[in-house]
Amino acid sequence: MFKSIRLGYSQLLNYFFFVINFVLFLSCSWVYADEDVDPTLIQLETVVVEGKASDLKKLGPIEGLQLSKEQIPSNVQSLSSDDIKKSMTTSIGDLMNSKLQSVNVNDYAGNPFQMDVTFRGFSASPQLGTPQGLSVFLDGVRVNEPFGDVVNWDLIPMGAISTMDVFPGSNPLFGLNTLGGAIALRTKNGFDDSGFNINFQGGSWDRKRGEVTAGWNNGTVGAFASFTGFNEEGWRNNSPSQVNQGFARFDVRGDEYNLRFSTLVVGNNLLGNGLIPTDLFNKNPESVFTSPDQTENELQQYTLGGEFFFNDNLSLTGQIYRRDSNRRSIAGDIYEDFDEMDSGLGGHVLGKADGKSTDTGQPICQYLDKNKDKRPDYFVPTDRDGSGVIDEDDFIDPNTGQLQIEPTWINAPLTSKNNEFAELMPALNADEFGSCGRLKYNDVVGPLGSVLTRNGAFFNTYKGDTPEKKGWIPGTPIGILSKSAIEQNTDGASLQLNWNSDEHKFMAGGSIDAATTDFETSQRLGLIDASHRVYSDPSQLDPIYLAGKQDIRNNSFLGKSTTISGYFSETFSPWDNLHLNFAGRFNKTRVKNNVRSRTRIGFANLHSILDVHQVRPNVILCPSSDPASCPALANYNINEFDRDVRQPADPRNGLGKYSETPTQDTFDYTSFNPSLGFSYLPFKDQDVAYRSMDVFFNWSRGNRAPSSVELGCAYDPTLVPQNPDDPNSPLTPKSFSSVGGACTLPTALSGDPFLPQIKSDSFEFGLRGKLFEDFKGGLFEDISWNASIFRTDLKNDIYLVGITADRSFFDTIGETRREGIEFGFSGKAGFVDFGLNYGYTDATFQSDLFMVSRHNSSAEYRQNSVQFQYDPNTGRPLQPLTDMIHVKPGDRMPGIPLHNINASLNFHITPEWEFGVTMIAHSDSYVRGNENNEHRQGDYELIEKNPIVFGDDYVIEKGRQFKDPGSIPGYAIFNLKTRYEVFKGFSMFAMVNNLFDRRYATAGRLGINPFSPSERGTIGTSGWNYNSGDWLNSTFIGPGAPRGIWVGFDYKFEP
Repeated sequence: MFKSIRLGYSQLLNYFFFVINFVLFLSCSWVYADEDVDPTLIQLETVVVEGKASDLKKLGPIEGLQLSKEQIPSNVQSLSSDDIKKSMTTSIGDLMNSKLQSVNVNDYAGNPFQMDVTFRGFSASPQLGTPQGLSVFLDGVRVNEPFGDVVNWDLIPMGAISTMDVFPGSNPLFGLNTLGGAIALRTKNGFDDSGFNINFQGGSWDRKRGEVTAGWNNGTVGAFASFTGFNEEGWRNNSPSQVNQGFARFDVRGDEYNLRFSTLVVGNNLLGNGLIPTDLFNKNPESVFTSPDQTENELQQYTLGGEFFFNDNLSLTGQIYRRDSNRRSIAGDIYEDFDEMDSGLGGHVLGKADGKSTDTGQPICQYLDKNKDKRPDYFVPTDRDGSGVIDEDDFIDPNTGQLQIEPTWINAPLTSKNNEFAELMPALNADEFGSCGRLKYNDVVGPLGSVLTRNGAFFNTYKGDTPEKKGWIPGTPIGILSKSAIEQNTDGASLQLNWNSDEHKFMAGGSIDAATTDFETSQRLGLIDASHRVYSDPSQLDPIYLAGKQDIRNNSFLGKSTTISGYFSETFSPWDNLHLNFAGRFNKTRVKNNVRSRTRIGFANLHSILDVHQVRPNVILCPSSDPASCPALANYNINEFDRDVRQPADPRNGLGKYSETPTQDTFDYTSFNPSLGFSYLPFKDQDVAYRSMDVFFNWSRGNRAPSSVELGCAYDPTLVPQNPDDPNSPLTPKSFSSVGGACTLPTALSGDPFLPQIKSDSFEFGLRGKLFEDFKGGLFEDISWNASIFRTDLKNDIYLVGITADRSFFDTIGETRREGIEFGFSGKAGFVDFGLNYGYTDATFQSDLFMVSRHNSSAEYRQNSVQFQYDPNTGRPLQPLTDMIHVKPGDRMPGIPLHNINASLNFHITPEWEFGVTMIAHSDSYVRGNENNEHRQGDYELIEKNPIVFGDDYVIEKGRQFKDPGSIPGYAIFNLKTRYEVFKGFSMFAMVNNLFDRRYATAGRLGINPFSPSERGTIGTSGWNYNSGDWLNSTFIGPGAPRGIWVGFDYKFEP
């Protein structure tokens, strides 16, 4: 599929150059035809009509309803194609962040085309798992993808955009997912955007960006085409990106009708290498934590629409569309799922050795510090008193009575007889294996014992003191490659009746949207090189790891969703200064899911999925019950027991088991969303300076039905027996049971429990107006201003919640709230244009929530001293489980600063020369993982240890320190731009972003960094520290780009 994308670039270029040449040919023909115009024709006088055409907003996804800004009871923000061009921004995220109120961006992916755009605390993001709350439309086509409602900003062609309108609140006219706002984008056409334009820029990071547009019309037929090509190496290591966007539109306009057809074709290859630890950023901002993080997007979209006019006031509009998008991604990351990162239970035997390494043991790299004593767990005591269990007597030297750890004792994982709390596996019997009697756990002594010393280290060494004593087991994976593929097809149609009179602006319509999503994901174990690139090379991995030789399928998913809607809007103007608005929408959504995935037990850690043909013996299989009959060496592997006994008896328990029988579920959602508002101009037409002041208020309700992926990866709290064959076994949520599906988004799904739809209630109250309207040519003129307050409350909000260290689910988390204020003003003062936008956004949780955040200093550390319980009604924990944090009402949501400011000054030095400066500033914000706002820099991990003597209190010790805070600091950056018109239509320009080369970050999360300096552990060629006691609790950040300089030219020919 990747090859087809690359091959498609040349085809795409050829196609759009043909279209552009065709449009240019028509344009030139039109120009020459104009030379023959009859000179006796009279040029009509231009009549200025009160109310600018640009003030009219096409409210709703498709055209038809015409409202002026003063008739809309909310703070609508708008940008024209001229605003977009003059901004010189690279992406829509950059554009909104620098020009609009209450906007901030979070660069979790590390790519300018993959940023989360947040408006009033609601996000539109290309990242699966991010709560989506904004709907985005391009010419009436909803571009939120059906899989997760994500928005791929790189698929929207900025060069083809005519207008951008941002409608705040839960406006029901824009349908599902309009919880916090809607972004309506409309494209250029050959009537309003005729002529030819070429724009090119180049500079820092080997960036090359070219844009070509051409438009033509003959009064009846119009055509427009654009092509944008973007290529750069990226400012960070291993982060090149290519963007290719082609758009074409054809219009036919008659006296009674308008018709339009458009096509959008995109093929992009994006590398964004994500977040990096703070300490790594401080040393080398261009570095990456792991790579690759590659996404390849393809899109084909076709739209046919039109409007039929019955008379000057009444019209009928309609539209049909087809949208096909494909996404392929591969992500490399560290692998940290060895047993000690979970329960600390792994292997099956514990034997005494003479300190020499062996070659008969299972070479799983258990390099972590399970007992948190800051040294590799190479050694723990054996069952020295022969009691059959490891107890306190085995920790006491019988000669001194003191606690002793003998360095010649091997630390194998504790299970079965080595863990008094573990249940012994059932014995093999003669019915299954003929003369076989039972398993004997291996206690053999000497170099032929079946267990390797941990990491291949010797005695009590830390780093390995010779090349043969490396401190780790060669062939052990430390990286993981996750692959995913998403194919999405959406078809839709809408029909709308419009009545635009002086007193009434009314529309009523209906729409249907049907989407199909096919999603597959797999993972493979790998290694990491010196540049932190994760790669697959089975020849360098031990053959025991099946996941190192082949991709392990996690899920196969087929989702279908259909939404049928009916909507209306009425704006009644009894007087010319009062406008009353009432609107509503009825939605009916059906979601069908077919999901195949590995079961909960089947979803074993990848290193536990072993090639049974490569597994070394680790237990002794005795031919009879007489111990004397047991061979001296291990002759059987316990994993074969799983394969030979457990799997045939219960196929659900197979390691890596992938269900060929899909889970099928259907969910139906209905809602009616109303909206009420008014706009009042109390001083209109009065001879006062504030006569244009407009007072507005709006209340609205919205909803969002859970997407297919949210349902497919939903937490199922239904309490069921942990063992489905034993009704008396302890109850546990179904998502944790052996029959429950596993979920590790964005690479896994589970069965489909029900999630309720999200409902929003929004209100907004504000003022707006203009000043110095009568002072044309004075010091100040055309001063526009606005101020408003807003609040949106969500019920049944959905959040991606960590339930265990390696399992995340979408779950209903109760209520959340976004509230704030915003104001702005813009205008002219002599030869200076200026503008200032400010937004205060307080986004908070409003319900109690427990979620895993193991690298948060306030996370629950107790493992055994507390009896954890689940609510019998909801199936959710009644208190934080191990590694969980408690999120309380009022805690601020991550990634959303309280204060957001952008300001601009543009100096028109001469009619040809313009110079401008823009400031973008955001206050500090919390990082993901610190949803409870309680992580503290300088604190230490707390570790609960079992008492040495039975009955004593549990011992609490300090572990690794938390080096970084749980937030990212605020910042302000300044961008410069200048443009000089050399001759009519031809301009040269230059821009400098981040003028003062400020180091800053826009996003973050809490995590762990294994590429850490060595105090105890061996450092591998990749920089990996093989002793987790040295690993650093770190805040990972999404760094902002350093200073960049670009120059270019722009040529525009207008017929």
